[in-house]
Amino acid sequence: MNVAIFPAGLTFGNTLQCSLSFLNAGENWLCWLISTPETQSICERFGEHNPKIKVIFQDDLGAELKKINDNVEFNFLIGPSTRETQLSTLSLLFNHSYIPEFWFIKENVKKNTDQRFLSTYTNSIISMSIIEETELHSFLSDDDVSFIQANNIGWDVKENRFTYKVKFPTNASHFEKNQIRDFQDKILLIFQEAQERFGDHGVLGSHQRLPRNWPVTALDRFQQSGLRGGR
Repeated sequence: MNVAIFPAGLTFGNTLQCSLSFLNAGENWLCWLISTPETQSICERFGEHNPKIKVIFQDDLGAELKKINDNVEFNFLIGPSTRETQLSTLSLLFNHSYIPEFWFIKENVKKNTDQRFLSTYTNSIISMSIIEETELHSFLSDDDVSFIQANNIGWDVKENRFTYKVKFPTNASHFEKNQIRDFQDKILLIFQEAQERFGDHGVLGSHQRLPRNWPVTALDRFQQSGLRGGR
């Protein structure tokens, strides 16, 4: 049995894509997602949806390794999480006498394509699964889906991230200072909630060019909050 094992990252889509890519490589694959307090809620959604994804809290990994009775080949994916969490996971594997096959994420930059795939140092390759928006919604709670639909949050298949694009009202160029502030307050609350739900790096935020007569401080506020866009 091949077991893909790696700590989950803060990007909802990247962690999900890597998990499904291993599982789609064959019936003999399982996926162990190692979670931390920051990624626990996201990982639990994946585990609830797909029984071949096992979510293990980082502190419990040692106990899980002691339970193994079958012939298991571990495959460790380098990349999604922090270096500290990855080293901690590897240390536990080594301490229990498991030497994993190492995988990493590569991009094919030839022929104007940026297709991603999983690869080993011995050039074994697994194609990255494409996650369409309809499939993505099946991993989300009804409350998450309602939040997405109510706030026009999209899904970028290429980036494997949610997108939040701010559009300004037609009369925005006539806003007074307090109206600008109120509008930004509303927008930033939505963006911050999206990040809380789907991970700090799981949502790409952007805005249209600022309306005429808006002060540069409004642009600064958007940029400081992580929303991309120009003046």
